[in-house]
Amino acid sequence: MPRMIVSILIVASWATAAPAQVFDFVNLDRLNRKLCGKLVDRTWNHGQDRRIDSPILEMKRDLYIYLPPGYDPAVAYPLIIFLHGADLDEHAFLDPKDLLWLDGMMQRGEIPPAIVAAPDGTYEGKNRIIGTHSLWVNGKGGRFEDHLIQEVYPYLIRTYSIRPEPRAHALLGISAGGYGAMSTILKHRDLFGVVATLGGPLNMRYYNVQGRYGDDFDPATYRERAVYNPNEVIARYYGGLVRRKVKTFLSPVYGTDPGVLDRIARDNPADLLLSTNLQPGEISIYVAYPGRDNYNFDAQDESFAWIAAGRGIALTLVRDPKGKHNLPYFEKADLPAFEWLGRNLLLPLGKG
Repeated sequence: MPRMIVSILIVASWATAAPAQVFDFVNLDRLNRKLCGKLVDRTWNHGQDRRIDSPILEMKRDLYIYLPPGYDPAVAYPLIIFLHGADLDEHAFLDPKDLLWLDGMMQRGEIPPAIVAAPDGTYEGKNRIIGTHSLWVNGKGGRFEDHLIQEVYPYLIRTYSIRPEPRAHALLGISAGGYGAMSTILKHRDLFGVVATLGGPLNMRYYNVQGRYGDDFDPATYRERAVYNPNEVIARYYGGLVRRKVKTFLSPVYGTDPGVLDRIARDNPADLLLSTNLQPGEISIYVAYPGRDNYNFDAQDESFAWIAAGRGIALTLVRDPKGKHNLPYFEKADLPAFEWLGRNLLLPLGKG
């Protein structure tokens, strides 16, 4: 959604703190009057505590739900769960311009009506400028994969009219959310059949024979990472003036002890292609990425696609040769992603 990401993507777009709560003051009544659909608030962001319960995380959790124009409980809709990236939370979904854009696309029939849900993937679950991102996996700070699968997903299914088939359920992940989206679908193909990632790190164990993470992907020199250095610089901005170390993102989730790589392999999408025995045609996969990614996620995504091809697994791979891991890239990339989701999800189904 061209600008959904004026929050979302400062994720890793900026190397500085992003004001993830910039839309905390959106008046939901006023916003809903502009929408043909409806934004449902299950958060504590707007004066009242409407959060859903999470026994797994031992706290209440924020959740936004968008219902499409003309939502009718007699119709079963496809579902998209939107997973935000790092340095942000569910507020990333709340940009009124983006919601109006998505709403208009559905109203005009340019994409099929769908229910879109945006949970919070931060450990703290509080309105902070920067929260610690869970990567949407079961890590040291909480069981976020279980929260998503055993709490958020069932809540949506029992509360709203949603088609039951996995091919009617999609995950859309942005940056770090792309890691969680791909990891989740590979482990839970009984629930989800469609996934789209934008600038996501799909092979956290990417390395090469020269021991250089930052090199472009080359099948001849590609190797799986064997050593984890928490102080390794994985991203540079502003000509190298700002650098981000891998421990910022991985240590809160996986720790720093010698077993960290084994724990990463448990969730790493490139490893899961093999360990979950994904078969050709089981799921629909869309991978978009900037060709000059500041985090070198382009190399990660290309290695993921290469491993998938070796197993006969087709995917839609969209590379922006000049794109970087920044707001302009994501603003341009999200529209094609939603259009692709619209073509690959099962359509709404009338009942009776």
